[in-house]
Amino acid sequence: MDEILELKQTGHVFEVKQSSAALMFVALKHSNREVKRNIKSGRDELHLEKSKVDLSRLHLQNLLYEVSHLKKEIVRCQKFKSRDTYLELLSDKEYSSKYAADAEETSNMTNHKTHLYRLECELRLRKELDSQYSALLTSKQELLQENLNQTQRYLSFAPALRTLLDSTKPLHDALQLSLDVEWKLSSIVKYLPRPLYILFINLEALQRASGGLSFKHEIIGYESDVQMQELLLESENSLKERRHFQEVNHPSEATVNNVLERAIKSHPLHIRLVMETPDKSYELVLFVRYWTLLKCCTIRAQLNSSNTTNIQGDTNMLQNLLGHLYPNDLGNDIPVPGIEYELQNLNLSAEDCLEYIVKNGFGKPYCWLQSMCSIATVNKNKLFNHELNLHKWTREVFARISKRWHSWMSLTQQVRGLVYKDVDLYALRENIYPEGLSCSLVQWTVISTEEFNVQNSNLLTNLPSDNGITYTSYRAVIVRGSAKMECFIRIPSNYPMEIPLWILSVHWNGRHTAMNNSAIKMMEYWTNSLQPKDLEKNHRLLYAQLFRTIYSFDIFLETEGSMQTTREYNKEKPYISAFAKRIRLRPYRYITKGSIHTFKQ
Repeated sequence: MDEILELKQTGHVFEVKQSSAALMFVALKHSNREVKRNIKSGRDELHLEKSKVDLSRLHLQNLLYEVSHLKKEIVRCQKFKSRDTYLELLSDKEYSSKYAADAEETSNMTNHKTHLYRLECELRLRKELDSQYSALLTSKQELLQENLNQTQRYLSFAPALRTLLDSTKPLHDALQLSLDVEWKLSSIVKYLPRPLYILFINLEALQRASGGLSFKHEIIGYESDVQMQELLLESENSLKERRHFQEVNHPSEATVNNVLERAIKSHPLHIRLVMETPDKSYELVLFVRYWTLLKCCTIRAQLNSSNTTNIQGDTNMLQNLLGHLYPNDLGNDIPVPGIEYELQNLNLSAEDCLEYIVKNGFGKPYCWLQSMCSIATVNKNKLFNHELNLHKWTREVFARISKRWHSWMSLTQQVRGLVYKDVDLYALRENIYPEGLSCSLVQWTVISTEEFNVQNSNLLTNLPSDNGITYTSYRAVIVRGSAKMECFIRIPSNYPMEIPLWILSVHWNGRHTAMNNSAIKMMEYWTNSLQPKDLEKNHRLLYAQLFRTIYSFDIFLETEGSMQTTREYNKEKPYISAFAKRIRLRPYRYITKGSIHTFKQ
């Protein structure tokens, strides 16, 4: 082909080359036909041999299947067990004791026949037991029918009793009795959840018992709100699967917030309790709510006053009034067993729910409140508690609340009187020696906790741990002549369980504290050792501590001044000796015996 192409390009004659090329193509086509014929014959022979091989393979597979089937049948036969092996038969000891007479008959039998004979005995025994079971079942049916008849008789007793009560109404009217009105409750009570219903009934019983506790209680809310919530819950349940699918496939922050709002929705009805002071100037309002999904109740306190001048200052005590009612019960946890695991299904935590409740002003879930509502609790120490004597527990809790509230109100009035100087120290009944009052209180102000903690005193180093207790600190200044005494007072949030702590510092001829003067240390001990049980009737603790401090300061100046070269303070208080014993005790204690009034060690 290359030669023909060259001749064609040079213009020479190439017919001879062209005819020889055509002959070569003819030979090539002949060879191609021969190759195709040989390939076809080879394929036919290969197909024939392949069919033979496939037939032989199929026959071999059939043989292998037969062998496998026979092996399985052999194993199945080897594993075959009789049905009686699965039956719970009598033990050999029991069988020999029950059928001892048949031992001679079975002694000459083979093992197989002996086993068959034992199975026949077992069958007879089971038939006897079945007949006894049928008889007992028939007796049980008869007893159930008799119980049903007795129940019907008891149910018919109530209408007969109501008929009798209706027939005696004229007699009630004649005797002016109101038995049917006395225990009639509002129709809204039946819509309360179980915990609030139990609390409401106990409050009713406690109020009717009139055991010295004065309070009012009522149900806040409407029946329509409860019915509307039930309808909403039904609609939510119908769409629960759809919503769950959307939340799983398209989670978002808004979805999580919606779940949180649904989880901690309170019941539409709640209980409102009101406790008043004797002069009706203040009232303590308690709101008790029930949270359906959290299965717990919360309580919030509110202070109402007819005099709104200092109401803002008085509300500071509400945070501590309910928190320290019982030890280690600050309401910082949801005390319901297993609530954490239930909230995990909603991707929530107990801390988030409690934070939402407190943030929105719904109160805290104290353990003592759950016990009042007959809800089982688990405290921080993992101790389970379920109060059963609800009437006694409710009375005890209300007694504690009333006692703490009146104590805090008295303390608040004392502090307010000292801060605004609305009290006359000479006219107070806590002033044990009014004619000898030489010092004057010139200042009583609030200070920070840091200012209180910088004072040097052994009392601060020996204090126990906080246990959730907060403190309010004050600074009082008492002056007599050139001498000045600074009093640093710390009032704990769990008052009156703990009393106010006083730290004293005298500025006269230098600075005297409990760290460098034993007389000041004894003065601090004398002030802080006063307990509420040591007070006389109608005496107030803070005022009593103040007067102890004032008279101790007078005694200190008069006894210490006798040792100075220039005598500034003369003896004005009646005491026998200025010092006693080797530790030189000062006569801080005031005693009265008949007409004798004196200070002694």
